[in-house]
Amino acid sequence: MKILHYLKKFILFIIKEIFSFFIKLFLFLLVVLAIIGLIIQNIEEKPQVVIKDNAYVVIDLANSYKERSLSSSLFEDDSISFYNLLTNIKNLSFDDKVLGVVLKLNTNSLSYAQSEELAQELSMLRGADKKVIAYFENVNRKNYYLASYADEIYMPSANSTSVNIYPYFREEFYTKKLSDKFGVKFNIIHVGDYKSYQENLAKDTMSKEAREDSTRILDLNYENFLDIVSLNRKLNRDDLDKIIKDGDLVAASSIDLFSNKLIDKYSYWDNLVTLLGGKDKLISIQDYAKNYYQEATLDDSNNIVYVIPLEGDIVEAQTEIFSGEANINVNETIAKLNTAKENKKIKAVVLRVNSPGGSALTSDIIAEKVKELASEKPVYVSMSSVAASGGYYISANANKIYVDRNTVTGSVGVVSVLVDYSSLLKDNGVNVEKISEGEYSDLYSADTFTEKKYNKIYNSNLKVYEDFLNVVSKGRKIDKEKLKELAEGRVWTGTEAVKNGLADEIGGLYSTIYAITEDNDIDDYTVVLAKDKVEIGNIYKKYSRYIKMDKKDLIKTTVFKDYLYNKPVTYLPYDILD
Repeated sequence: MKILHYLKKFILFIIKEIFSFFIKLFLFLLVVLAIIGLIIQNIEEKPQVVIKDNAYVVIDLANSYKERSLSSSLFEDDSISFYNLLTNIKNLSFDDKVLGVVLKLNTNSLSYAQSEELAQELSMLRGADKKVIAYFENVNRKNYYLASYADEIYMPSANSTSVNIYPYFREEFYTKKLSDKFGVKFNIIHVGDYKSYQENLAKDTMSKEAREDSTRILDLNYENFLDIVSLNRKLNRDDLDKIIKDGDLVAASSIDLFSNKLIDKYSYWDNLVTLLGGKDKLISIQDYAKNYYQEATLDDSNNIVYVIPLEGDIVEAQTEIFSGEANINVNETIAKLNTAKENKKIKAVVLRVNSPGGSALTSDIIAEKVKELASEKPVYVSMSSVAASGGYYISANANKIYVDRNTVTGSVGVVSVLVDYSSLLKDNGVNVEKISEGEYSDLYSADTFTEKKYNKIYNSNLKVYEDFLNVVSKGRKIDKEKLKELAEGRVWTGTEAVKNGLADEIGGLYSTIYAITEDNDIDDYTVVLAKDKVEIGNIYKKYSRYIKMDKKDLIKTTVFKDYLYNKPVTYLPYDILD
């Protein structure tokens, strides 16, 4: 037996050393490639893109326009942030060389709320006598919404073009019976009847509360679409509603759109390019921004409006640099808020929030820091696509909240998710032996989840919910009893949020910036966008923890989002608007 024991230890030692070697090798190669990339980036001289007279700027919405952007990257990156997209479109109004913009809309990476803000800038552009042209081959309701703001809409004349415009459709897979077959049970402990986050794991069917919330928001979004498109295209609203609800624009083509006066002319992309003067007359918005727009820094002015983008899940851990995901974590967010507080040049702060929520603790920490900052400097929130649950929590202490009509917000509630593997273990011959001392020491064990355990966690979550209510009640100056009618996990559109007091005004990011300067008499200001910093020296510090980590913890950390399990979270039920 001793031989087997030592053999086991030897094998585990070998496995750990192998893991350690490959992680160290990865870190070494990462640093080397980063240094090489930076050297090449600094040495290589890229020719400036020269814009021709009577040019058009192409905005391809298949590209990503994130709310956040890195101050520096390891390799050259042509992407621009959503704020820079809006800013450069605004600048086009004053550029005599530019005749207008071409919207390439085969897909639309923007949300409905972002599309609404972009549409406002396009309207301003047309008001400055610039032309807006839209082109697509694949059409859905979201990209057609934007196209309706164009002077002319082009599509190829082909029945193979794809058109699918309908009021709305969404489906959610309820997997309780499937997980039951594997002996896995999901226990969802929520405070708030409308807090339906991950109810699909624990139920067979959608709750009436989740269906009610979703249906109402989808209806409002569709009604807004009808209002805008019928006005822009000068169509009868009832007629437009009828052809959409009758399915005339589902599995349809450009021919159907043309016959219903929803596009203006037929053209293939190459033909449109020729019509506009050829490739030399076209420049991408990315090239235009890189060559004709210089972002402001904290050194550029003594009157700065500091825009802090807060995008993604609210987490406790540091953002994974190479994960491709934008997160709101404690350290980075508090550092930016402290910069805003301590820098005397910064006169006002706009938080651009785009988050479905996440860790309740992180949300509370950030909310408290926002409250502290707002007591010294004006702090306004501009809500983007979604600022719900924890996203609303971190916004509530601002002086004012601005929303788009299609923003999804609210969802004041708390939920915990605990997974019960006891049946799975038992059915597969696994016997769990426990040694414990103290009441509830096995609260998060793999054993059967009892009613007593449920009540323990529910009462804990109820206290977190009370904290949430108190923050919103004081921050928004809403009576707590009235707030309870708006809470319970209910989700609201931006329009509804203004009516019920959860937000102050309808308006996008630029409207929020204008309002904060007007309300606080800030003249000759410069807008500076806070950025995330990638520093090579911190990469090893960040990832070296994996070298000494136990293999079980490594798997747990890599596979599971710890902040979404066991702990109370303030999280939006789902993405209601795609």
